[in-house]
Amino acid sequence: MDGFTGFKTATAEELPDAVAVMDPFHVVRLAGEALDQCWRRIQQGIHGHRGRKDDPLHRARRTRHTGADLLTDKHKDRPADLFDAESHGDTHVEVEATWGIHQQMIAAYREPDRKLGKEVMEKLIDSLSAGVPAALTELVTLGRTLNKCADDVLAHLDHPGTSNGPTEAINGRLEHLRGSALGFRNLTNYSPDPCSRPAASGRDHTLVCEEPDYPEEVYPGDRVLFSVRHWLGLQPNRSRNQREKLLDEEKERRAATSVRE
Repeated sequence: MDGFTGFKTATAEELPDAVAVMDPFHVVRLAGEALDQCWRRIQQGIHGHRGRKDDPLHRARRTRHTGADLLTDKHKDRPADLFDAESHGDTHVEVEATWGIHQQMIAAYREPDRKLGKEVMEKLIDSLSAGVPAALTELVTLGRTLNKCADDVLAHLDHPGTSNGPTEAINGRLEHLRGSALGFRNLTNYSPDPCSRPAASGRDHTLVCEEPDYPEEVYPGDRVLFSVRHWLGLQPNRSRNQREKLLDEEKERRAATSVRE
């Protein structure tokens, strides 16, 4: 999971025996965001404007998130030139410190020996938890965050291969459905209409889902959940006439139901 405490609290209540593992993507992203904030702060402090093509920090912007072991021969010298004291003095020392933390975190996850990787990560978290100079505001904030969720971060190195990728994929589907249904005022439009949007391929195909048969004990407000589950199994290649026929049948069924009630 990510660092949101609400997810961990809900998981602990429903699955008390489960081990919470913070996904490496989210951990590295925290360090990357700290690096970006420091990068922008130093850029503004030195030049008073956003990056331009002749600014040293701007020229090295595309390599700042890349692991040192993945840099090409063309880009390997850019970090060394950027942090060279003879060329730039101490103007980039804060960026160098933040960049070094980011690289150490990446190296810890890429370490083939999980035990050694865990030791590196533990030392990294301990070094950020106390003794960080106040001038490195981004690292101070990062240290507080990592210290709070240290157990979850280190748990991944004890349980390699864990990932929240499938959960993120399902959440992306649900967010897409929710975004498509914004503005609809009733369940009739909310349920079938988002499923009848044109396919992303641009062809004359659409994704349509038929309204599921709701159990009698399901309240109307809970039918959205049933519709979402049904929508996850969409069938492609429905023509426009078929889609309109489905919608007409649905309207007739709803009208007949309302008359009986």
